[in-house]
Amino acid sequence: MQLSALIAAAGLDISDVAVMFHVSDKPLLNQALPRLAEEEPDLFDAFQNQHGPLVEATLIKRGHIASFVTSGIGDYVLAGVFTIAGSTFQTMAELDADPRRQELQRRYGDTSFVAFGLEQGVAGRHVFHLVPHPALAELIGRLRVKKPAKASRNYRFLAENLDCPVVEITRNRQLTPPPPDWRDFILSSSEMRSLPRDWAARLREWRGIYLIIDQQDRMAYVGSAYGTQNLLARWQAHVAGDKGVTKELAMRDPAGFRFSILERTSPDLDRDAVIALEQTWKRRLDTLDHGLNRN
Repeated sequence: MQLSALIAAAGLDISDVAVMFHVSDKPLLNQALPRLAEEEPDLFDAFQNQHGPLVEATLIKRGHIASFVTSGIGDYVLAGVFTIAGSTFQTMAELDADPRRQELQRRYGDTSFVAFGLEQGVAGRHVFHLVPHPALAELIGRLRVKKPAKASRNYRFLAENLDCPVVEITRNRQLTPPPPDWRDFILSSSEMRSLPRDWAARLREWRGIYLIIDQQDRMAYVGSAYGTQNLLARWQAHVAGDKGVTKELAMRDPAGFRFSILERTSPDLDRDAVIALEQTWKRRLDTLDHGLNRN
């Protein structure tokens, strides 16, 4: 089945629909798009409601967009259908003044519009007013389509001209990927600041021994997590610049930290037993004398 057939079956005129396969040249933002679509629609709107001149020209003539984000496995998943309820021209300075865009820049290193405008000689952009449409709403997070061959930098297509077969319609809604196995739970500080809800819940359940590598010089720190918030609380504290750690770690910029789990323990293992395990890992990895566990 083709995507265009599904759009038509939902009661939309396919000649009035633009299909968007959203991508970002900022890796962290590109990775975060499914989570933003699922959990922070205001930030997702700030990402998708303005585009360059060629895409602007298309959207001005269309009444709806069907938005897709990468699934991380080569296909795209539906993030929603939106009605284009007009647009407003904003200068690059006005775009940068939007708190939502400032948040995208802070979290994911998204480009400043003012800087981009100066580089490209562009005064501003049309901001489209996008309103969620009920068409295909039951397929959000479930409809997966094959990535079009040209969907690299060209991410906007006309629905009536798009060769886009449906890969599958899953039983459950899943925009963001499921949490990985604990052995593969490896996160940067930026990723820790915007965890999917399911991922945060999993870290909240787990206690054990963890490793921080400072990406600036590969120095290591071993810590332990226990209590009501377990790994989630400890990692969030490190990202926030927690001073209740060793002197060596406290002097570091947490922006370069990379977190992973060395060993999971029983959820009811008592504090002293967890700390004893932590000490064995410090000795094994030599972080007391030649790492960030030095006091």
